[in-house]
Amino acid sequence: MEELTLLFAEYKQVSIGVHVLAVVIGMGSALISDALFNRFIADFRIDKIEHRAFSTLSKIIWTSLVIIVISGVAIFLSDVAGYSSSDKFLAKMTIVLFIIINGLFFRFRIDPSLKKIDFSDTNNRHKYVKIRKLSFAFGAISVVSWLYACALALYKNNQFSYGTIMLAYLAFVAVGVLCSQVLDRIIVKRAIKNQR
Repeated sequence: MEELTLLFAEYKQVSIGVHVLAVVIGMGSALISDALFNRFIADFRIDKIEHRAFSTLSKIIWTSLVIIVISGVAIFLSDVAGYSSSDKFLAKMTIVLFIIINGLFFRFRIDPSLKKIDFSDTNNRHKYVKIRKLSFAFGAISVVSWLYACALALYKNNQFSYGTIMLAYLAFVAVGVLCSQVLDRIIVKRAIKNQR
């Protein structure tokens, strides 16, 4: 095990470089995806070309996540004792796990129905109304999670416990989801007004 640790320690800077690059590309793609979503729904629908753009960005994000996990494991293995006791590193990897889970929910629950979302429907019992609300919520969770993970990576002097870091993260997620639902209501009101 010691030889393996020395090997990963020798290439640690390469692993960090790859890790940072993957985070930048993944976060950038996630932010672009959310910005495009808000742009595309200006006409209150997602067409095939717009959906294809999301699919392309999704592939970039998933590739970035795979690289983030692999490089994160390589970094961890370069100093197992040090990173095991690093609240910041553990919190960042937990958030990456949340990004993956959020992405899986979006991919399998929301993505197949994106083109069917009705922005003028206000009946919360309808399937596509629920999917629309979830799409906004998952988008908010994605943006908050990527930005928070990146902020953690950039913040050098961490004096906060794992619990404090995660509590702050969950507070930001809650605010993000709340804002996403407000945005959903604003867009629905515009869609209804546009039909008149």
